[in-house]
Amino acid sequence: MKWIFAILAVGIAISTKQAYADNFRCPNDNIVSTGDSISVVASKCDSPAFTFKREEPMTVEDNRTDDKTRTRIIYIEVQEWTYNQGFLHTLVFRNGILSEIRFGGFAK
Repeated sequence: MKWIFAILAVGIAISTKQAYADNFRCPNDNIVSTGDSISVVASKCDSPAFTFKREEPMTVEDNRTDDKTRTRIIYIEVQEWTYNQGFLHTLVFRNGILSEIRFGGFAK
């Protein structure tokens, strides 16, 4: 009987997905939303438990004066701020704007 519960627990853990949302309640009870700037989030929320910074490639098209389009790759700054409130919450900033809020995973 115990092995059934163990298999069930493993199945639930494997099948869970990260949830995405448009709002996040900071540890100090302020609310931030996608579209907020990094400075607004920094002023409303406490310091995150973990931060990570990287560059991400992005393809853009430039319209030239001779009616031709030029495609080029630029790199944008991406920052991830992770908060631990029993669940892990990750705020993803692209070019200084909150673009994604991820909820998922239990934390100790």
